[in-house]
Amino acid sequence: MRDTPPTPRRVRTAHESKSAAVRAAAAAPSRRQQSKWQREQHQQRLLLVAVGVLVVLVAAIFAGGALYDNFVRANQVIAQVGPQSITTSQLLDQVRPQVRALDAQAKQIGSGANITSYVDQQKRSMPDQVLNDMIDNRLIKQEADRRGSSVSASDVDDKERQTVATFQASNNPAPTPEPSPTAEAAATPAAATIPGALAAPTTPPIPTAVPTLEKSAYDQALQDLLTRNGLTETEFRTQLEQSLLRDKMQTVVGVEAVPQTQEQVHARQIEVEDQDQANTILTQLQGGADFGSLVTQFSLDTTSKANGGDLGWFARGSSGKTKQFDDVVFGLQPGQLSDVFEDTDGWHIVQVLERDPAHALPADQLTSARQKAFDDWLSTRRSQDVKLQFGPSDKDWILSRIGLRP
Repeated sequence: MRDTPPTPRRVRTAHESKSAAVRAAAAAPSRRQQSKWQREQHQQRLLLVAVGVLVVLVAAIFAGGALYDNFVRANQVIAQVGPQSITTSQLLDQVRPQVRALDAQAKQIGSGANITSYVDQQKRSMPDQVLNDMIDNRLIKQEADRRGSSVSASDVDDKERQTVATFQASNNPAPTPEPSPTAEAAATPAAATIPGALAAPTTPPIPTAVPTLEKSAYDQALQDLLTRNGLTETEFRTQLEQSLLRDKMQTVVGVEAVPQTQEQVHARQIEVEDQDQANTILTQLQGGADFGSLVTQFSLDTTSKANGGDLGWFARGSSGKTKQFDDVVFGLQPGQLSDVFEDTDGWHIVQVLERDPAHALPADQLTSARQKAFDDWLSTRRSQDVKLQFGPSDKDWILSRIGLRP
């Protein structure tokens, strides 16, 4: 039997020997190797825990920021009006309709750098303006509630119909009819060509009726008005109600503060710059000189000079002069001359011509005085009942919510 040559022994490479050693070490790791692996596993676990904590911390920061920004900051009180408070979110709710209205108006005008800049400036001033309006509306509403006064839904309905009809009329004016030759010939100026003819008595004008619209045209006109002003109907009606209540309380406060008849004087004056000149004029008046002549020669008050120094009838506070001036004048009796006195306008000599304890105020003075009385009342209430806490950061929060960078 022939012998089979022996199989050559395979010599392992260095790499294979090293792998075998690694496998052998893995199968029976030494204490040193085991300790090293444990340290590595512990470090990996610590790294994973650290990453997890960091992720949770970042998420908590973002969640906390969102919670603060959308809840805590939104409910921060920025004004205390009597027993009521105004928060930043309430102010934002009132600013947003104003922003939409401004954007709608700007869209109708067109684009351009000037318009963009103007719109931006208007938006940046809105938080302060709207907050002031909110404070005034709260004060007026509180006073109305105290007096048991209110605006009914029917009042708002009427005002809405009138406003919509007026809006429609201004945007769709009716054409003015051209007069026909026949109508021109039939006109009455012929009477004016007769010497000594008297003009025919005129009929008192009939007040213009408040415009209204038929139902078919009303809905579309209302929608056009809302679209043009960027409002919802609820916002529109709220504005109308606030306007009506303000008018109502302005009338009430004005009538109480300024009665239709008041103590008034009819006076005239001479105004000069120099005290010595004023004393000289007073001496002349006391010696019987004509008041009107001296006014023409010396008085610096151009408004009254053309009328011989006549200031007309006026009540306290409505003369257009200083309080010191009124105090002197109302201390005089008819025919009496004042001593020479000075105020911020110059040196004066005043003579009272008439006094009336219940003289009717002219309509324009009455309206102006009652408006001033209401403004003064509102200013007093603001100083007494309002605590303002609106700061720059609050304004920046509002601006960021309407798309502006603070």
